[in-house]
Amino acid sequence: MAHAAKTRIKSLATILSATAFFGGLLVQPHAFAAAGSGEKIIAGIDETASEYWAEYVRGVDDIASSAGSKPTVIADNYQGDQLLAQLGALYAGGCTGCSLTVDATSNAYVKAVVERSAKAGVFVVTIWNRPENLHPWDTGNGKWVAHTSFDGVESGYLQAKALCKALNGKGQIAAIEGVPSTPPAFQRMEGLKKALAECPGMKLVDTQVGDWQETKAQTIARTWLARYGDSLNGIFASNDAMARGAVAALREKQLNGKVFVTGSDGSKVGLDMVKSGDMLATVWNDAVLQGAVATALARAAALGDIQPDKLTKAQRDFYLKQEVVTKDNVDHFLDLKANSPKYTYADIKKDFWQYSAGQIPVGVNAAK
Repeated sequence: MAHAAKTRIKSLATILSATAFFGGLLVQPHAFAAAGSGEKIIAGIDETASEYWAEYVRGVDDIASSAGSKPTVIADNYQGDQLLAQLGALYAGGCTGCSLTVDATSNAYVKAVVERSAKAGVFVVTIWNRPENLHPWDTGNGKWVAHTSFDGVESGYLQAKALCKALNGKGQIAAIEGVPSTPPAFQRMEGLKKALAECPGMKLVDTQVGDWQETKAQTIARTWLARYGDSLNGIFASNDAMARGAVAALREKQLNGKVFVTGSDGSKVGLDMVKSGDMLATVWNDAVLQGAVATALARAAALGDIQPDKLTKAQRDFYLKQEVVTKDNVDHFLDLKANSPKYTYADIKKDFWQYSAGQIPVGVNAAK
């Protein structure tokens, strides 16, 4: 019980920290009309009560600060229509020379976000979501600079291979999927399937949709424990938030650390649970770096330091590097989490693609 209480306190501290951080950056809708025109650095995010998005915006803020500016941050609460409305209000005052980094919430809204921004003269770098048939080089009239993400197939594969190794190649697992309409959710499940094919003794008994949410995942895991009992050996969660939910359900039955759980994103709570043994593994996605790289690229196009139409396809649609985290290397990533470097535009400008893991291959953004 004491351990569970500490974890809840840490989760609350993360939310309070994120809330405090966003307090000085988040722009309220009524402020848009007064924002005016002129080279704003804009970040469109999904939510504020999130360690990942707080870290992402820290990277955005690093680049803006190094340019003597402060970013305009808008949150859409995973609602694409809300994102479009906020951008429309923000662009109404004019935004020539502005730059935008944005997660369009799902594939369905990417084209509309890019085209609305392009019409306003705003250079855009998208993250995470991109439809298979849309690319920066064929959409947005030259204003869609680039798209960047982390390799979800690799993430899911690394998680599942860790489960296979821990189970000595034999056992029953269940999987909690993210929002099915998003490429990261689709990709991570594809990675799981790839690992299952290489580990035939590990059987997937059920898959449920957790929508990236901790509470939904906890409910799903409770149901599995009631249904499968001691025969459930592992839980594959497509992100750390859902992994936390699964661990919470396991704690209720004193099964934490006995039923192996994996996640992805490399959150502080996720890393702490890998350290304590409550989680088997997570996959490190550096949100601060992602925010810095995306913002620097968009800003570079707005400044004329790069010309999007002169870039290669690999420079306009690429993955960032990621790593699997287990008990063997978790201390390194906890240290990196606590002492994240402060990025500057000048440093990233030396080589905008120094952190690239290569071009995104065809067929991995197939989620509808």
